[in-house]
Amino acid sequence: MAEVRIKIQSDPYQEKVRYYSWHGYWREITTSTNPGSGLLGERLVRGFFPFKAEEIVETISKEFGDGGRIQLVFEGSDDEWRELKSICSDGPCADSFDVERSERYLANARDVLPEIIEVFREIQPLVDDAVSERRKVSEQITKFVDVSSDVIPLCVLGNYSAGKSTFINALIGMEILPNGDEPVTARVFQIRRSKDRDRATIQFSFGDRHYLLRFDLDGLMENRELNGDPFYDDLSLRTTQAGTGMAVQMNGALKVINSHRQSGDGRRISDLIRIEVPFSDTDPWPHDREFVIFDTPGSNSASNEDHARVLKEAMEGLSNGLPIFVAEYSSLDSTDNANLYQEIEQIPAIDERFAMIVVNKADSADLPKGGFDDDEITQIMHWSIPSNLYGQGIYCVSSILGLGAKNSGEFISDNYAEKFEDQQRKYVDPSSRFYKTLYRYDILPGQIGRRADRESETCKDLLLANSGLFCIENEIRLFAERYSAYNKCSRSESLLQEIIDITEQEIDGKKKVVESQKKKREEQLEQDKQELIERLEACCFDEKRKSADEYDDDLDGKIDAGSWLISSEALNERQQDITENERENLAYAQRSDEAEEARRSVLPRFVDRLGDSFKNDGAIGLADHVNRVADGLKSTTQGLLDDTRDALNKRSDVAKTRKEADRNAADQLFDEVVSDYNDRASRIMRTVDEESQSYLKSCAERSRQELYRIATNDDAPLSEEKRKEVGEIIINYRGLELDNVKGPIFNKAAFHEIKFGNQVIFKRDKLFLNKVKDRFNKEIKGCLTDTRDEIGRRHIEGFNVWLNELLNQVESNITDYNPVLHGYVEEINQQIAQIDVLEARLGILKDRRDYVAHVIDWRD
Repeated sequence: MAEVRIKIQSDPYQEKVRYYSWHGYWREITTSTNPGSGLLGERLVRGFFPFKAEEIVETISKEFGDGGRIQLVFEGSDDEWRELKSICSDGPCADSFDVERSERYLANARDVLPEIIEVFREIQPLVDDAVSERRKVSEQITKFVDVSSDVIPLCVLGNYSAGKSTFINALIGMEILPNGDEPVTARVFQIRRSKDRDRATIQFSFGDRHYLLRFDLDGLMENRELNGDPFYDDLSLRTTQAGTGMAVQMNGALKVINSHRQSGDGRRISDLIRIEVPFSDTDPWPHDREFVIFDTPGSNSASNEDHARVLKEAMEGLSNGLPIFVAEYSSLDSTDNANLYQEIEQIPAIDERFAMIVVNKADSADLPKGGFDDDEITQIMHWSIPSNLYGQGIYCVSSILGLGAKNSGEFISDNYAEKFEDQQRKYVDPSSRFYKTLYRYDILPGQIGRRADRESETCKDLLLANSGLFCIENEIRLFAERYSAYNKCSRSESLLQEIIDITEQEIDGKKKVVESQKKKREEQLEQDKQELIERLEACCFDEKRKSADEYDDDLDGKIDAGSWLISSEALNERQQDITENERENLAYAQRSDEAEEARRSVLPRFVDRLGDSFKNDGAIGLADHVNRVADGLKSTTQGLLDDTRDALNKRSDVAKTRKEADRNAADQLFDEVVSDYNDRASRIMRTVDEESQSYLKSCAERSRQELYRIATNDDAPLSEEKRKEVGEIIINYRGLELDNVKGPIFNKAAFHEIKFGNQVIFKRDKLFLNKVKDRFNKEIKGCLTDTRDEIGRRHIEGFNVWLNELLNQVESNITDYNPVLHGYVEEINQQIAQIDVLEARLGILKDRRDYVAHVIDWRD
């Protein structure tokens, strides 16, 4: 039976999964090599791997299994690898697969996101200073940085009658959103958790005026700035008439806002309503992260044609959004949401791979007792909404019961209160004939479903768990902890590219201005002086090109990468020295001698005791002698056991001491290696900086001499006095000054991965010295390359700016006799200076884009 080997390669950043089969080499599974393979369906190629992993494994078993075990090789992130291991060790396929992880891997998004956030913090000032369209871009960067990985947008979508508002109220734990069977206006509610437990706000615009409603625990607080405003006075009156308390009056205020159409003078309420309100503290899910909930109008509402635009604008600049589609069980096969699927895909902040389908009002649905069987699940998965939106899973919930678990059954709505009172016992009394556990109707990916069931079963709050809300909140929390960062990391590349494109457009625009001004200068300048300026400009161009072209060769001759590397011999010698010292500190030699002495003495001591047992000096009778021998043999045997046990214990103690010494030595050596790496990286930076400055300063002096020669040559079309003046400008112009690089450009090496990353470098309690050496040298070479690239780019840009400024001064002096001409030259010089700044910043932007691509790219 031939061995079957399949490789799964998952890239959550590129949103693609590839498959390979082994034929002496890895051959990709495609429609050509494996026509009709279920692995190539859009669902298993584009879906987020943890949600499809068990289905992928089952498909592989079906298509490639021949009765033997299948060898699975995985390439991807650590989080995904854990999901696959869980499936192959604790699922229905546990007996069919052996899994191993390739040395090629991707970093978890949650691990690299902080680095990417730092990149955007660094480039923010560059955009603010350099880009004319900076407002839009800067706002997006600010949002990107500010929301970081702690803010998670939850986008609640669905039909107007599905109970979206009730579901959101259940998540919040407070009945603030009004509910009803009739659709409301096309507005989006943005709901955040307030910082204070006793404060809440509602913000919106009416016409050109901004309104801020503040609430405390008693209800609406007076806003003296708005007193006398007819709209506010009416809103305030109707809000306070709703009752007393924060939740009651917020609910009343939002009812008024929802019901408002358009005033007689044409003013209308803004599409986006911002709400801050305390979330329930009865369960921890909303407190681990900062969630912002977007409540959208019903997707099948006639008044909701503009909801996608409103939502898209509200989420501009955000990322890692979780789409939650709320529907009733009876409408899962509805076709009136066809446009919504495409609209979700058009909102960059929402990642449809993670979509959750929430079946609300599941307590009223005609669900089969005991849960769905396989045929029923298959049928449901072919219905319209699941077939288009199934991502994380389908979750059944009673929002009213879930809300009641948090507010102790105290409802504003009598309808809610009645339903809760009728249903509550069925969710908290296991002895009830109609005991309900709605989470058992969830349709989730295999391993996720098994885990979710275990968590719900152990939840102490039966009402919260059995309502289905606990499971949903747990999965939202898991999304925030593990998965949400993938969309953000992917968005970072596109946002950086957008900034780069805008900067390049800005540069192109300024270059066109320069060309236009040069043409005007040519019209005003005498032919011979124009030719002189062109020769000077050509000289500068040639010097820039020559300096850049010869830069690498010059540094190659001065900096040898081999001088920074380490050898296995040096590592081994240092490890032996540290180990010897650790053993001395732990008295290893003494323990070893004592153990050896204990081992050697076992037999002699046994023989001595045995001889003593049989000695008879004739002073006692035979019977007593026999008894003494018996006692002696017993004592001898016990002594042998004690001596043997003591020898073994001392031997074990020696082994433990040796192990402890080796472990301590490994830790110390690793710390020394990391410290040595940091030291060498710093010295590399200083060396490259010094050699780079030395080379370019010599280029600057060569350029100065060449410009002087051209400007002061006898055939130059300038008077002798003018030639002398221009020559003095060139000779006396300041020398080239380049910025010293004070610290590492970017710690791309992330050298700690030796210990904590994908590669295993410990064998028992010792380091794999060859792996340490290989990784160290690889990272040092990378550090040298990156440092040379970064310093070279910065210094060459500095050299070019210096040369441009020198040329500008010369040209200004040549043309200063003609005010009009001089004005053109000054404008050209100003534009060139701005171009230099923009191009320097463009280089940084491209470097940071490449860095972001690097941290989310494959590693080995």
